[in-house]
Amino acid sequence: MHRETVRADLLRAARELFAQRDFTAAAVRDIAAAARVNPAMIHYHFGDKEGLYRAMLQDAIGPVLQKVQDLMDHGGAKSQTTIHDVFEALMTALAREPWVARLIVREVLAEGGPFRETFIREFAAKGGGRVPQLLEREMAEGRIRNDLDPTLGALSFLSMALFPFIALPVAEKVFGIRLTDAFTQRLVEHTTRMFYGGAGRSHAPRKRREMKHAEG
Repeated sequence: MHRETVRADLLRAARELFAQRDFTAAAVRDIAAAARVNPAMIHYHFGDKEGLYRAMLQDAIGPVLQKVQDLMDHGGAKSQTTIHDVFEALMTALAREPWVARLIVREVLAEGGPFRETFIREFAAKGGGRVPQLLEREMAEGRIRNDLDPTLGALSFLSMALFPFIALPVAEKVFGIRLTDAFTQRLVEHTTRMFYGGAGRSHAPRKRREMKHAEG
């Protein structure tokens, strides 16, 4: 069997097993059996199970993080990349690999998540860590309010992008959602409108509106 084929088969098997089980419960021999190769191939291609896990995440998440970086970097300070562009990049990628969001909750966000530090260092800082810069750019361009806290705005942005996919197993049953391409595009457009509805320049902060009313 060709070396690259073996590697791809191991990544596919790992993706399927890690989507169902946590890191400790997914045994090397089970991954190898699912890929129909000798367990020694995991050590040959990835060093160990943790190396395979990192490679699997890189395979699934790396392209979208690179796209976010490219969107952020394109054109420097005068980039025309918008909030919609980044929502679309993130959410369409998560729709293609919906297991990734749930895996992040289990292995990264949960108390004692074994891959929290690895995820922050190798993945999150490269993508999500750039969102405050995007919001500052949007503020400078006049598309969102200049009193927005970029850090809190980034937290809201990422919550809106990730939560629908974290909640998908429940949302499918409660709301009858089906994760089609058409639905994903609707979700991107809806999420963009909701974000701009709260952060857009036309949406004055409540406290400021109340102060103006009192002065009147």
